[in-house]
Amino acid sequence: MQPTLIERPAFTVIGMEAIFRDGEDGYAELWQHFLPRENEVTGKVDHVVSYGVCEPQPDGTVRYITGFEVQDDAAIPEGMVRFQVPAQRYAVFTHTGTAPQISASFHAIHDHLLAKHGLQAKDGVDLERYDTRFDDPFDPASQMELHIPVH
Repeated sequence: MQPTLIERPAFTVIGMEAIFRDGEDGYAELWQHFLPRENEVTGKVDHVVSYGVCEPQPDGTVRYITGFEVQDDAAIPEGMVRFQVPAQRYAVFTHTGTAPQISASFHAIHDHLLAKHGLQAKDGVDLERYDTRFDDPFDPASQMELHIPVH
């Protein structure tokens, strides 16, 4: 995987959240709860791009939010949250494969791909960016982007 470097300004996401411990699985279930309600999110910047937002917590857990980038004044539907993604510099890697394989791609990126490309991860918010290339979570040809904050 060859990364692309981008500077991303701060943006707002509205969606559903859960807290996960390392190695805990439940991300797919959160998406399954969110997708039937995705049309309740108004003020979307792009209707075909959704995000998985990964915010590490001080206790070692991860706050994970499934949602859409929205205009700053978008209303928050009941049972959902607003999250402000900070401005960051990202190394963007394209994951090709199924949704269950995304975790392996994250590990490969952090274990050796960043260093291989002379990059160093920094504390921040990781992003999973889903667009029309990711049409089936079990299709090995599906693609999505992993955005990793870097120095």
